[in-house]
Amino acid sequence: MSGRGAGYWIRALAAIWRLGVAEATAYRVALFVWVLTSTFPLISLALWAGIARAAPVGDFTQRDFVAYFVGAFLVRQLTASWVVWDLERQISTGELNTLLLRPVHPLLHHLMTNLAALPLRTALAAPIGVLVLVLAGGAVFDASFAELAAVPVALIGAWLINFCVQVMIGSLAFWIVSSSALYEVWVTCYVVLSGYAVPTSLLPAGLTTVVRLLPFHAGLGFPVELLMGRLSPRELLIGFVVQWSWVLALMLGARVTWRRGVRVYGAVGA
Repeated sequence: MSGRGAGYWIRALAAIWRLGVAEATAYRVALFVWVLTSTFPLISLALWAGIARAAPVGDFTQRDFVAYFVGAFLVRQLTASWVVWDLERQISTGELNTLLLRPVHPLLHHLMTNLAALPLRTALAAPIGVLVLVLAGGAVFDASFAELAAVPVALIGAWLINFCVQVMIGSLAFWIVSSSALYEVWVTCYVVLSGYAVPTSLLPAGLTTVVRLLPFHAGLGFPVELLMGRLSPRELLIGFVVQWSWVLALMLGARVTWRRGVRVYGAVGA
C-alpha cells in the first residue's frame, strides 16, 4: 500500500465517495425516515419551550430552548454514523473478507461511505430545522464570527467521537454475537448525558461539571453551545481540549480493538 502514489489514493477515495453518495441516494427514503426518527430534540423542544413560556428555566428563555434543540437536532444529523451495524453484519456473515482483500483499509472505506451521506442527510434535515424555527417564531444564535469559524472543528471532533466509538463497539462482533446491543447502552447514556434531552447546564451543578468532561457532551452539547455563543473563552478552550482528547483516546481504542479483532478473525480461518 505504501508504494502507491498519491494519485492512486485520490482516485480510490473518490471512487468510495461516489459509492457512498450512490448508496445514500438509492436509499434516500430510508435516510429521510431515519432523519424523522431522530427528531427527539424537537420533542424535547416542545416540552421545555412550554415550561419556559411563563418564566425562564435557569439561564434559558423560551427562544434559547428553540435555538438549543434545533441546533441539537442539526448537530445530531451532521455527526451521525452507522458503522457499528455494518461491521457487525460484515463480521458475522463473512462479508468482511471482501473488504480485507481490497487495497483500501476497511475502516477507511467505512469512513468515506459514512461521510458521503452527510450532504444528502443535511439537505433532508435542514428544511425541518428551518420549519421549526419559523413555527417557533425564531431563536437566539449569538455566536461571534470567531465562534462560528470554530464550529466546523467542533463538528469534526463530534463526528470522529461517534465514528470511533462505533468502530470500537462494532469490532466487538469479532468476539460476541451482538455488538449493536452494547451500542444501545451507549446511546442511552448519550441521550441522558450529551444534552440531547436536556441542556447539561440545567443539570445540578456538581453533575454538570462531571458530564462536561465525558465524551457524550463533547459529541453534542459542546458544538451546540458553541453555535449558540453561550461559552466564555475559558469554557471554549476547555471544551476543545476535552473534545479532542477524547478524539485521540477513542481513535487509539478503535485502532487497538480493530487490530486485535482482525487477528482473532484470521486465526479462526474466516
